[in-house]
Amino acid sequence: MNSPMTAFFGSVIAVILLCLFSFSTFYMISLVVENCRSMPVCEPVSPLFGDGFKYVVTTVGGLVSALVIAHLTVTEPGNAPTVGSFAPESKTAVYATNTVVVLYLLAWIATGLAALVVGVMLYPKASSTLSDIGSTWLGLAVSAAYAYFGIRPSSDRRVGGGPATFATGDLSQGQKVPNASEVVTCGPITKKIARTDPEFAGLVTNTNAKIVFKDEENTGADRVMTPRLKSKLDSLANVVASEWPGAKLRVTEAWDEDNEHADASLHYDGRAADLTTNPVDGAKLGRLARLAVDAGCDWVFFEDSSHIHVSVKSG
Repeated sequence: MNSPMTAFFGSVIAVILLCLFSFSTFYMISLVVENCRSMPVCEPVSPLFGDGFKYVVTTVGGLVSALVIAHLTVTEPGNAPTVGSFAPESKTAVYATNTVVVLYLLAWIATGLAALVVGVMLYPKASSTLSDIGSTWLGLAVSAAYAYFGIRPSSDRRVGGGPATFATGDLSQGQKVPNASEVVTCGPITKKIARTDPEFAGLVTNTNAKIVFKDEENTGADRVMTPRLKSKLDSLANVVASEWPGAKLRVTEAWDEDNEHADASLHYDGRAADLTTNPVDGAKLGRLARLAVDAGCDWVFFEDSSHIHVSVKSG
């Protein structure tokens, strides 16, 4: 399956996805800049993009970023990334392949960096979608750098039997990022949303096949969340699949309609989730927490030995 034809068609699909992601993102950037350049403080009056547009650009962006990270993971540090395991024989083919790969990476970097500058640094309130793309890209770019340079958590313990040290900043149990309360970081709960409330229409159902939902209630509640939380979990699911081939992100709790949490829990308005990997592996939780930070979750807490807790801001 590593024939030139297979590599060609795989490359064509990857380039099409990148073009769709880049053109859509730069289109969003142009609209935001045009809408905000004459305003002293840019406050969007109405949504600039439809839900379908947002879904496509965030989903395709996640796929492109996952592809970049997956290829950098299997590339030896110092070597140029290639098209899968395809190895061209002639000098011309080698040059052409390397050129395509370099241009692909540069286009991904330029798109993400532009979204970061415009959507996060210049006009953070103009479009939550563009802001999410920029902040998520930054986290994924860090993960891509980790993957390419072969940085991994160290399993060595300190002299004297102290706790293990981690080369990539993996979280330890009890640690939270940022080091502030969830309420300060993400804001207080809006209300306990019930299925009969008008606010329930603002929640979405996550059907991502890369995520396993525990759904112990058999009601689908663990799939219900805010669009912002869905976007972050979708991005995290792509990174988890690249980090541990064969593993998936697992959601054990999301929106809570059964009053199983503290009164002020963000689970009640769909802004919080409890996560593990599938298959369940407690040894991966520290790394999973770091990946959740890199994927753009606003608050990450390595709560206990059974799961991590993540939450997002409103909007």
